Amino acid sequence: MLNIGGMATMPSRKNSLDLALPKILPQLDLLYLYLDRYEKIPKELENKDKIIAILPAEVGALGAAGKFYALSVMTEPFLFFGFDDDIVYPDGYVEYVTAAIKLYKYEAMVGIHGHIYKRSINSYVQDRMYLHFAQPTNMDTYVDELGTGTIAFYSAVYKSNFLKWQNKKDLDLNLMLDCFKEAIPRICIRRPALFLQAIAEGQIDSIYREYLMNDHEQTRVINEARKRYPNSWQYHRLA
Repeated sequence: MLNIGGMATMPSRKNSLDLALPKILPQLDLLYLYLDRYEKIPKELENKDKIIAILPAEVGALGAAGKFYALSVMTEPFLFFGFDDDIVYPDGYVEYVTAAIKLYKYEAMVGIHGHIYKRSINSYVQDRMYLHFAQPTNMDTYVDELGTGTIAFYSAVYKSNFLKWQNKKDLDLNLMLDCFKEAIPRICIRRPALFLQAIAEGQIDSIYREYLMNDHEQTRVINEARKRYPNSWQYHRLA
């Protein structure tokens, strides 16, 4: 079975991308790299082994959701691995995460970064418990939301609707809602400290920084999801 990666990047992330790619590519059969805000493929990425570079002019303005483009074009089942352009992934990362997929019989979505939401949510980013990808955990944990920069799953399990997402920057939130609809478990898996390491965090162009300034819309969406999927949240397991 093929190991297929997905990542979205943009010109302002070139330096971090240059650090991330050499660690990722040896572990994959292919990486679908969506070049958000690019008008042409950079020379260093042209005809690069294992990379399928995708321009907005070719497939439309997908934004950060371009990370999932492989799910719209691959026809045979594969293992999908979501990556961010500002994280260093260790040697053996894909093998490690694949073992978790197999442990859960290919039926769950797994990841290294996750969130569990409080019973009452007044802020999408503030009212949740973080299982940050750089922190160690000694057990696998069911979570509400996985960070799409650390997710992995068997493609036949998740029928992605990313092309229909209204706000394509809300990757984690939209993915969580899709998993609610399709009853897909989300599991943040055990790992040692600093298994993944950030190249940078909280950049000026980061989506998370936008949320810190204003997460009203995301808060509204998640509270609507509370009503629509009342029994899907992890606080029921923790009660």
